[in-house]
Amino acid sequence: LISTAIPLSMLMGFIVLSIMGITLNFVVLFALVLVLGIVVDDAVVVIENIYRHQQEYGENLIVAAKKATSEVAVPVTTATLTTISAFLPLLFWPGVVGDFMSFLPITLIATMLSSLVVAFVISPVQGSVFINYRKEIAKAKHNLEHPSFWRKYNPFTMIYHWVDEKFFPRTQKQYVHALEWSLKNKKKTILGSVALLIVVLIVFSIFNAGVEFFPNTQPSQLTVQISTPPGTPLEVTNEITRLVESRMKGMDGYGDIEFRVTNVGSSNNPFDFGGSSISDKANYALSLYPKDERKQSSFETLDEIRAATADIPGADIKVEVQQMGPPVGEAVNIEIAGEDYTQLRALSAAVQEEIRDIPGLVDLGDDFNAGKPEIQVIVNREKAALLEMTTAQIGSTVRTAVNGTEAAKFRVGEDDYKITVRLREDQRQTPEDIQNLNITFMNRRGKLLSIPLTSVAQVVRSTGVSDIRRKDYKRVITITADAQGRLANDVLGDVKTRLASFQMPNGYSVNFAGEQKEQEEAAAFLGRALLVTVFLIFLLMVSEFNSIKVPFVIMISVVLSLIGVLLGLLITREPFGVIMTGVGVIALAGIVVKNAIVLLDFAKQKVQEGMPLEEALLEAGRTRLRPVVLTAVSTILGVVPLATGVDIDWRNFTLVVGAESSDFWRGLGIAIISGLSVSTFLTLVVIPTLYAWLDESHTALKDRLRKTVSRSAERPEAVTES
Repeated sequence: LISTAIPLSMLMGFIVLSIMGITLNFVVLFALVLVLGIVVDDAVVVIENIYRHQQEYGENLIVAAKKATSEVAVPVTTATLTTISAFLPLLFWPGVVGDFMSFLPITLIATMLSSLVVAFVISPVQGSVFINYRKEIAKAKHNLEHPSFWRKYNPFTMIYHWVDEKFFPRTQKQYVHALEWSLKNKKKTILGSVALLIVVLIVFSIFNAGVEFFPNTQPSQLTVQISTPPGTPLEVTNEITRLVESRMKGMDGYGDIEFRVTNVGSSNNPFDFGGSSISDKANYALSLYPKDERKQSSFETLDEIRAATADIPGADIKVEVQQMGPPVGEAVNIEIAGEDYTQLRALSAAVQEEIRDIPGLVDLGDDFNAGKPEIQVIVNREKAALLEMTTAQIGSTVRTAVNGTEAAKFRVGEDDYKITVRLREDQRQTPEDIQNLNITFMNRRGKLLSIPLTSVAQVVRSTGVSDIRRKDYKRVITITADAQGRLANDVLGDVKTRLASFQMPNGYSVNFAGEQKEQEEAAAFLGRALLVTVFLIFLLMVSEFNSIKVPFVIMISVVLSLIGVLLGLLITREPFGVIMTGVGVIALAGIVVKNAIVLLDFAKQKVQEGMPLEEALLEAGRTRLRPVVLTAVSTILGVVPLATGVDIDWRNFTLVVGAESSDFWRGLGIAIISGLSVSTFLTLVVIPTLYAWLDESHTALKDRLRKTVSRSAERPEAVTES
């Protein structure tokens, strides 16, 4: 019955997504997997409470469904809204990263609201029709008295009876004993939890695996970008591209390449003016086989490509990898700003030389484009004037020699053909050929003269700037590099250390942008989102419990869940992901409080019925142990395939280990699994203990204040009597 909440909630969620025009993209599919174990939480609590009412009170089917649903309506609604509140701030995530991740909160919120409708509308109806405890007991008694071979040795029946009759009662008994000890030793339990949190924080700060922005996943597509000097003929670029192809054929990872496409004379860079007709650019696109069919990691293939093409002369070769996340730029992105392009180019070369040998730094280069090489004819105007020669005459002679001048037209029938006069090809190949030109002209007296070009002009080699890039009204050259074999943050940290003592001239500055800037903005937003999440959850719980004490106790479970998150990252040696782990912590803030709400709400009901607080907490723990464990386990199991990469290929009916998409989502999955596992235990033991200690302290404080007030009221009377 509980499992039917999954397709029903998903169906309603699909309707909402369809209305919003959202398709089943990469992030939506992950959100559906993540919510898979959460949508059953509401149905678990409702169905389990209906079953318990029939079991303990022997109520009628419909009466039990009504009473059980109304009993948990408020805590279930509040618990679901708290989870939704955790994802609500993510809707306002700005920038390209926010556009990429926005599908996650939209999908989760739509599906979880649908699960709430299913729990309150469909689950009670199912419970009143299909749950009949008396009938089940009678059937079980009949099966015991008349056992058949299948009934006796059915594995599902054996597992069910072992869990329901042995494992769970024994676990429940041990848990109640542990909670009793904890309530008798409140200070030890609370101090032990705080000490554990501090120890884990210290250990994680020392032995963590680093920090990353987005996960560094194995790429399935690679592009080898080939750049030759500006002005290089297309034939030369093509020969270098063929050399790159031939060297790659000798690699071990060449067999992992499924498709290859080569484009010579084209560029993907929007700043390369000319687009698809640039003779000095080429790209070699590679598509690899699926991960389970490769002989080696695509990272190893990437290293082999870089090693094979490193010493090819006359070309700058970089390898670009497919990005699983949004385009946030390279790991290292240094902007050098100033006014003089010559100085900027020199500073760029000096900075690159300073950081070139940093371990893990690959594909280092800048975006300075020197333009095509050119020959400049610089006229000495004074000498030309003395010889009665004009710059127009000099320019016309040079242009005629190189490009040619139309002298006449040749007509054949109705077709005209231009007759162009210029030097033979072997006479216009080098700058020396231009220097050997003679300028023939007629002076003012009508005398025809022929003067060597070098007498009135200087022929020099030069290059022109093909494009000027500005940022904030300043000319900028951007140095970029990628990280391989090390975390991008570690490589960037070494770069910043090296450049800390680098002296820049006045008027020139160095700024870090790209992935670093996006990471700082994302971290700042997630920090604010976590505060908003905590505030919204706190408001919801205050409105339910009409108290500040209970919400404060429940919010402690959010802090304690960090113990599990950090332990999980330490055990798996997974780096702390700004995006994935950050979103996981925010998601945990909404998930872990659900169990605490259900637990303390039941205790509140028992206290209102006249039961002492500690007895109410023990009863709440015993009664709510099953739904709390079931909701936590269902959520954890839903995320396990993403965290472990274990999947089933339904087309071939084979087990897949290390699925490709799991590399991207592993950090978020580990955060939820480890955080929820630890926080569930702490919710069942520490939260009731902390609540009892606060109530005890509050009562003692009120008694102390009452005694103080009574003593101060008695003192004036004693003075009057004396």
